[in-house]
Amino acid sequence: MFNFLKKPIVIIVLVIAAASVGFYFYKSATKAPQYEIFTASRGDITQEVSVTGQVKSAEDIKLAFEKSGKIVQVNAKVGNKIKAGQVLASLDNTELRAQLAQANAGTKTQQAKLDELNKGTRPEEIQVAEATYANAQKSLADAEKNLENVKNKADADLKEDYDAALTAANDSITTAIYSLYVITDIQYDYFQSLFDADSNRVAEAKADAIFSLLGVSGAGRATNNAIGQMAGGTKTIVQSALTNPTFTNIDSALAQTKSSLLKVKSALDSVPTSGLSSTDKTNLSSEKSNINTAITTISGKVEAIAVQKTTNQSNISTAEASITSAKNTLISAEANLSLKKAGSTPEQIAAQEAQVDQAQANALNIAAQLSKTYIKSPVDGLVTQQDAKIGEMATANQTLISVMSNAKFEIEANVSETEIAKIELRDKIKITLDALGPKEEFSGGVVEIDPAETIVSGVVYYKVTSIFDVEDARIKPGMTANLDIKTDERKNVLSIPYYLVQQKNGDKYVRVMSVSGDVQDRLIKIGLEGETMVEITEGLKEGERVVIEK
Repeated sequence: MFNFLKKPIVIIVLVIAAASVGFYFYKSATKAPQYEIFTASRGDITQEVSVTGQVKSAEDIKLAFEKSGKIVQVNAKVGNKIKAGQVLASLDNTELRAQLAQANAGTKTQQAKLDELNKGTRPEEIQVAEATYANAQKSLADAEKNLENVKNKADADLKEDYDAALTAANDSITTAIYSLYVITDIQYDYFQSLFDADSNRVAEAKADAIFSLLGVSGAGRATNNAIGQMAGGTKTIVQSALTNPTFTNIDSALAQTKSSLLKVKSALDSVPTSGLSSTDKTNLSSEKSNINTAITTISGKVEAIAVQKTTNQSNISTAEASITSAKNTLISAEANLSLKKAGSTPEQIAAQEAQVDQAQANALNIAAQLSKTYIKSPVDGLVTQQDAKIGEMATANQTLISVMSNAKFEIEANVSETEIAKIELRDKIKITLDALGPKEEFSGGVVEIDPAETIVSGVVYYKVTSIFDVEDARIKPGMTANLDIKTDERKNVLSIPYYLVQQKNGDKYVRVMSVSGDVQDRLIKIGLEGETMVEITEGLKEGERVVIEK
């Protein structure tokens, strides 16, 4: 009887136990995941490079420009006492300073646009944008009208110069013909002999002048009456230009006129003055003066035409540039008006944030290039070498100045090629020495970066030299030093712990929990990476909750 009653009880107990175990595993399987939650917030991030080096006795620090250029300033002499950060020499950086000012202005412009997008569009802003667009349209119309006026004035001014030149050429022909008359009068009074050298020389020079001026050959002994009937050569070309005053015809007439005047001048110069009467000498001298004046006048007219052409081209180019600028302004105004009317979307804000980042990066890049045009002392000390000379061209990384630090000791450390780009001169350092333990912390700074690589066990390193800010009697050469070099710092940036950032298919993302408790993946972009925190430049907003499963 006892055994019969006992068996059902055992079975019931076993069933209950099995059900309990099953329920436990079911609950475990369906239990909601547990998350560690971190709220994205703003703070400061510091980036550091940690290396190990060795203490050694201080040596002269060799300084050089990081880029090539013309030296325009030298502020140090051998024996001068100097302070850390003092500019010892500088290169011509006028263009870089202008570029930096422009880049900073561009950054402000892009930031202003971003601020405007974030604030949203107000009716007053749309009205302003419409007015700006209308003004831009008017400015373009004015610029186009101005170009038309400039071209019309250019044509008028050039035509005026050409007309004056053609008149001068025609007058010069009259002057030159009269000079031939004077030569002929003197020739027939003094140089008619066919066997006299002077007579033949005068006849040859006269023949050259007549052929050039009037187009008749072999007229070295022609009479004034015959000369008066001649109408070829330069005279015909000038008359043709008067009939059809194109710029090409006038250019040809001016060139031929100057050439003929020079021939007439040669004819006048060929006439011997000895034996001439005082009247003939006076007449000959007067004609030489007249021809010289005519040559100067024609040359001046040609020069005036060339100057006017250059002026016209400059004025037209300026007017055309104004049109281009007005068109660009109109395009910008139209785009801005459309943006105002459409309102700001998250995509537009993100795109403008990218524009701000790009503008800032551009400014930082130019600032970095500008900093390379200076040699600054990394330490307090004494100038021991100074080879920089104003006006000379400096070669990048060529030692020009050496300084001796006031410090007794320095630290040499090898930095890998993956980290060296982060380090700059005068970066601050936290230093501990193995011999004194981790609690004894010193401060210092980077004073020299060797541009040449060092190969250690097949790995590329670069030697970095640092000094202590304060001397300590316990510091000895040969001690092992641990350096934490502060390479960058960002103030008041959005950040989260670095371990919350995950990666998938080359993209970085985090898991974000909504107010309702839903968790979704969110693509992000990161900036500066600190020891424990990482800057978030895109994808998160302050106050959002980032989670990771425990």
